[in-house]
Amino acid sequence: MSPLHIADTGLFVAMGYPSNSRYQAVRRFARRNDITFVLPERVYEELTVDDPGVEDVPVETAIDESWVTVAAPLDFSEPISSGVMDGVQQYIANADDRPADEVERADAALAALAAQHLNAGAASDEYGKRVSR
Repeated sequence: MSPLHIADTGLFVAMGYPSNSRYQAVRRFARRNDITFVLPERVYEELTVDDPGVEDVPVETAIDESWVTVAAPLDFSEPISSGVMDGVQQYIANADDRPADEVERADAALAALAAQHLNAGAASDEYGKRVSR
């Protein structure tokens, strides 16, 4: 079991392009600490564009450099994945007072990816262990 480092769209928006010092700092941190950030497919889709005029997509550079990877598709046949996804969407919908089917699914995918890996024993709860000490 190993820690799972899940990244959201906000990290890449904040880092900007590879020439940006924030991007370079996160890249150095990942390499120095042997971390590979994992993106749910829905987050990856938010970060990529289907525009031939856009050549340098920061997340693609990070993937090419092997400090970011895209997770395998979520397994919705597993009750934990679908249950967490539905629960998070409902929570966000209630908080925003809107129908659950209008809630962006990338946030729910973050939670479902974590739950799926923890449930399968493929990731550890290292953060929780450090906080509880």
